Amino acid sequence: MKLLSSIASITHAYDAFLLDLWGVIHDGTNLYPNVYDTLVKLRKDGKKIIFLSNAPRRASRAAAVLEQLGIESALYDHIVTSGEVGHSWLAAGGADWGKRYYFIGAQKDEDLLYDLDFECVSDIEQADFILNLGFGTEEQTAADFTLLLRTAHQLNIPMLCLNPDFEVIKLSGERFPCAGVIARDYLAIGGKVTYFGKPYAQVYEHCQSLLSGVNKSKILAIGDGLETDILGAKNYGVDAALVMGGILRGRTIPEIEEICLKLAVRPNYLMPKFGL
Repeated sequence: MKLLSSIASITHAYDAFLLDLWGVIHDGTNLYPNVYDTLVKLRKDGKKIIFLSNAPRRASRAAAVLEQLGIESALYDHIVTSGEVGHSWLAAGGADWGKRYYFIGAQKDEDLLYDLDFECVSDIEQADFILNLGFGTEEQTAADFTLLLRTAHQLNIPMLCLNPDFEVIKLSGERFPCAGVIARDYLAIGGKVTYFGKPYAQVYEHCQSLLSGVNKSKILAIGDGLETDILGAKNYGVDAALVMGGILRGRTIPEIEEICLKLAVRPNYLMPKFGL
């Protein structure tokens, strides 16, 4: 793992960048410092940029957020979200569970499947599957879903998790759990979970298809999550850079080294933040 002060010394070695959003580009509310200028420079140098996010919503929604933060579409080639890939999978008939789903998530994400032939039900016993997009409010905890998950398991109801992340962090230091926590709890009691998003291969395969002609050796993934961004990139066969300003904020380099050892995943590069 090579320590870098910025990505300036390695950009020449890559033609395309897979950039995480929350934790690398922004904290859900604000852009991180120097992000805009870095994107401008990468584009001037002819680099391809794909924002690869575990956001459980359509890519168009993620694009709207970026636009509000000042990141115009000219600064990137594509946005790939776990919500978009999962939506496409369901639209193509990838699941054989049935059409009725029980929704777990925030009200702002309830519309994910509204344009498809699926029905949201309020009674778990009527559901064919659980659509897990995360916690409904910042006040909810994993314990709030215990009884629901037990009932779903007894009924052998599968779960579709479209955000494998366990947590996100804001610039203020506040941390919030994600859908991956609920999915992990369901797996722990024997439930069946299908994931879309990092670290799972489908989203990387989709990115590769959008980067026609770019060899894996020329792709660099940048993220703040060892168990998602870095593990997914390494498993897929592309180089990975871990930024310390997101989930790992406040951790020392020796602490990060220890976590890497524990998780058996190691990035190619470690840097304080995404920037030149």
